[in-house]
Amino acid sequence: MQGNPIKKSPCESCGACCAFFRVSFPTAETNDFPGGLVPVDMTLFSDKTHRCMKGTQTTSPRCIALEGDVGFHVRCRIYENRPSTCRNFNMSWENNIGNRLCDRARIIFGLQAFSRY
Repeated sequence: MQGNPIKKSPCESCGACCAFFRVSFPTAETNDFPGGLVPVDMTLFSDKTHRCMKGTQTTSPRCIALEGDVGFHVRCRIYENRPSTCRNFNMSWENNIGNRLCDRARIIFGLQAFSRY
């Protein structure tokens, strides 16, 4: 029996957003709080109420959870437990809505923007 192939997301060959932006989110999303999912050992305090993913606080950010080569093949080691900032960041033109931040990160890494502006 031949099944339908699983469609690969363009994000799996990109990862530019994970290596360009600071990933900041409420501290309560870490797994040391009830209901929190993000591994606390992969985060740093940003301020009293927010944390950020390690690696994204630098001038050349790259999230500690990002594996692979940006623009070729990447994956998030904590995809199911990623912070809300990542969950809410949409690929440009996903659901017919542009995301200039996605496009900007892609362009910085020499990738073509998904834009239809």
